Amino acid sequence: MNGFQLKYQLDDQIPARENIVYAAQHVIFFAASAVVMPVVVGYALGLSQAEVGLTLQRTFFLCGVVSILQTALGHRYPIIDGPAGLWAGLLILMAGSMASFGKTPSVLRTDLEAGMVIAGLVIMLLVVTGLMNRLIKLFTPIINGVLILLMVLQISPSIVKGMMGITADNPSADWKSVVVFFFTMLLILMLNMFAGSFIKSIATFAGVLAGWLLAYIMGITTASNLTENGILTLPQPFAWGKPTFDAGIIVTCIIAAFVLLSMTFASIGGMSEVIGDKVDSRRMNKTICIHGLTTVLAGIFPTVAFMPYVSSTGIVKMTGVAARKPFYYGAAAMIVMGMIAPFGAFFATIPNSVGYAALVMIYALIMGQGFREFQKVDFGNRENFIVGISMLIGMGIMFLPSGTFDGLPQVAGYILSNGLIDGIGIAFLLEHVILRKKPSI
Repeated sequence: MNGFQLKYQLDDQIPARENIVYAAQHVIFFAASAVVMPVVVGYALGLSQAEVGLTLQRTFFLCGVVSILQTALGHRYPIIDGPAGLWAGLLILMAGSMASFGKTPSVLRTDLEAGMVIAGLVIMLLVVTGLMNRLIKLFTPIINGVLILLMVLQISPSIVKGMMGITADNPSADWKSVVVFFFTMLLILMLNMFAGSFIKSIATFAGVLAGWLLAYIMGITTASNLTENGILTLPQPFAWGKPTFDAGIIVTCIIAAFVLLSMTFASIGGMSEVIGDKVDSRRMNKTICIHGLTTVLAGIFPTVAFMPYVSSTGIVKMTGVAARKPFYYGAAAMIVMGMIAPFGAFFATIPNSVGYAALVMIYALIMGQGFREFQKVDFGNRENFIVGISMLIGMGIMFLPSGTFDGLPQVAGYILSNGLIDGIGIAFLLEHVILRKKPSI
């Protein structure tokens, strides 16, 4: 492993003082990963500041619970599970298109609860029945690349609106928001590119705190009553309301859950290489099953659904510590934070311009993942046609006037007006049916 040597292996015993230090570092990494996306998504879905605070509490709580589950029973590695950028993007996209289908934010939120629960159950069922290994092969690098790029392109208008401070109540650009956005984005960029390893690993969190401070100085933050939700609050199931069902949203959630499996494989593969371990198929199936359960929990205790972070490998390489015990302590601290209401209420005051500045950096990296998927493919005319046709039609549909499909039934209208779903559908059709490769002899 290029001379890399771990200071502590998975089951090593660590002195108590070092345990505390490493656990505190894990809490910083947990918080850095858990804060931004639920805030931006929550406001996009029409939640109040108090409701966003409660969503953050549920996010902290689930971060700790799921990370402990995976480390104890799944992949067995110190890998942080937190809100997924792909899920955040899909939720923001749905929020942006709900008006064209006559949906209110409250109905969309309950649709999403059901969508995430069903998507997670589908993943778990496929693992139990042994069908997962067959179906996952349908998500080829071409399919994954098209999906990721279309998702990032479709969310870009929402990011630009967030950058400009444009909302339904304020359709004009707010130049203070623009200044805060670029300050935050450039600071995160500089820390990522030029800071030392520890600061680089929490660059997003540090940039958000600095941007938040600048927003406060410029007078564009909102006050918060930190005890509005009380002091101690347990996560409430179906906090967004009784689940409702929309076929288009359910299909979209199932596709997202499948695509994120590739990130699960990447994070586990990277960590196993650093630790010098090997994950057998039985352990991987348990990991995927818990990943499905995590998506179910994100629907029951509504928040942005989770994924295991590839960046956890970098944290282990930076500290040289792969031991599970301090990781458990850090995850337990997140569970406690998830029950203390003022923590969520405090982070819910992050301004949109700061949140979107962090998201633009996250989605830049996600777009890079899309390009890396294409690098796995030997491109010829067939591959160019699949990617080109899928991307052109998917992007073209994004620019159609709202109301183009109003004459169709709601489910058909939702699917046909969603460039992301259409582009992926065309990619599947071309890849696996029309231009299917003949099996090699």
